[in-house]
Amino acid sequence: MGRWAGKRRHAVGVSAGACALLLSVLGGIPEASARTAPVSIPIVADNGSGRAVTPGRSCADGGTGAYWHHEYGVELPAGRFAAGPSEALVHLDVHSDTERFPNVDGPYPGGANPAGFLQGSESHASLLNDRGSVKLRLTSGTCAAPTLTFDGSTAAGAGTWAVDSGSGAYRSITGSGAFTVQAGVDPGADNPLNLNLSGNLTVPTPALGVTVVRTYWGGLGTDYVSRRVSVVYRITNTGPGDSFGVRITALTNPTNGVTPFATAPIALGDLASGESAEIVVRHQLGLLAPCALVILGCNFETRFTVSMPDALDIAGPALGPVTVAVKAPTLPPPL
Repeated sequence: MGRWAGKRRHAVGVSAGACALLLSVLGGIPEASARTAPVSIPIVADNGSGRAVTPGRSCADGGTGAYWHHEYGVELPAGRFAAGPSEALVHLDVHSDTERFPNVDGPYPGGANPAGFLQGSESHASLLNDRGSVKLRLTSGTCAAPTLTFDGSTAAGAGTWAVDSGSGAYRSITGSGAFTVQAGVDPGADNPLNLNLSGNLTVPTPALGVTVVRTYWGGLGTDYVSRRVSVVYRITNTGPGDSFGVRITALTNPTNGVTPFATAPIALGDLASGESAEIVVRHQLGLLAPCALVILGCNFETRFTVSMPDALDIAGPALGPVTVAVKAPTLPPPL
């Protein structure tokens, strides 16, 4: 799943009337460059299948022993990795220099000592959803120092993982952690897997920018008479990270005598890095404030606070408030 193509433009609300003035007042707020989240992801499957190469080449001869390559896959419910459902694909490359043949019953060779390991360059877990994918490399022991119990049928133990790569909204993801695993590697296509991942993942953050696009008199010009000005605002994700479920959580006019005809929260949808959503808000101007009687070219301010969850669904603190300057049209409508 590649990075989102293009820059989409969302429109929230519908406006009517003619454009009287184009403004380009930009407001923004600095944001930390990345957010880190603790993760705990259990992956339980029962469809593992693969192949074994036994007895393999021993460690003493420069090999990595016998090995079992098995694949497992399972759907992850919403909330386990991301807000929506995901899929986990796991490839385990189990090696052993002491268990040379499959399906060995009885005690482990050498008593209770570990007898297997994961080939770290080849063992991995991939997490995929409609936002993108993350590949984690799994490592546990070496040929000279195996760390898994393994009887030729089931490998069990612990190890570490690190992010290998990411795509889509996870394109710049980093992280590492630990895991525990119990995996069957028998012949057939019904081998069980119980893999538990824990650790931390870090993704680039979204950031907030607000632009006033234009102002106009709505209602076929009658809003000029009732002292109501319509403003088109553009909300932009100016950060390096994508954002999901963006919402305006507060919209106010700090200028005396101005009242917005809009109530938060206002949903804006998903905004990839660089994408924007536009909203139209009508504002009531008082009779004597902010401008006495004549409202042509009247100046006031609008303040926004916005929730911008990242690709890991970390909402973080709401961004803002961002204040932008607004100027009413300088000409009356053609009534």
